[in-house]
Amino acid sequence: MRKLIALGALSAALVAVPAGTAVAEPYTPLIPTQTQIEVVRAEPGKPVLLDVSASANYPTPPEGDIEVQISAASSTARGARAVAAAPLFTTTVHFVDDAVRVTGPVLPRGRYIASAALTPDNSGLFLPSDDTTAFRIRLGGGPGDEDDNDNGGLPNTGGPNVMWLLLGTGLLAAGAGGVGFGRRREVTTA
Repeated sequence: MRKLIALGALSAALVAVPAGTAVAEPYTPLIPTQTQIEVVRAEPGKPVLLDVSASANYPTPPEGDIEVQISAASSTARGARAVAAAPLFTTTVHFVDDAVRVTGPVLPRGRYIASAALTPDNSGLFLPSDDTTAFRIRLGGGPGDEDDNDNGGLPNTGGPNVMWLLLGTGLLAAGAGGVGFGRRREVTTA
């Protein structure tokens, strides 16, 4: 009985909060966001057009400022990740619900990196995020100009050639015939 009374007094002391004492708010985790940037147009002689937006796994999208930058890209080898130089263009737009169209500068031929970074208005609920995308401006321009030698067809990725297909089929038939001949039973006469 004494233990029960002592336990009750201890729990009452822990639960009771003196007047004027600040009570901590319950912990609410911050919601991750995802910023998207898409190059709509990148042609020589015309301004670059970008669409930027943000989303989150939440009923309402995160509102906030999105800083957009375009930088020249340089790479040391083919396939190497592009390294961004100093920004050539910077602007900040306010995102509410729909994608925001950003008109950039007219850029010369070359490789570029576009980046977008979201700073949410409600930083107590949403985390900031960013996104980057690389793009090229070529002579002739246009979104269909990414591959100079595609000729409107699919790329040759080393698929089967008719000669190798026929040779493989012939070898398969010869192997099946050899196995069948080797397993044939000899008829014994009694």
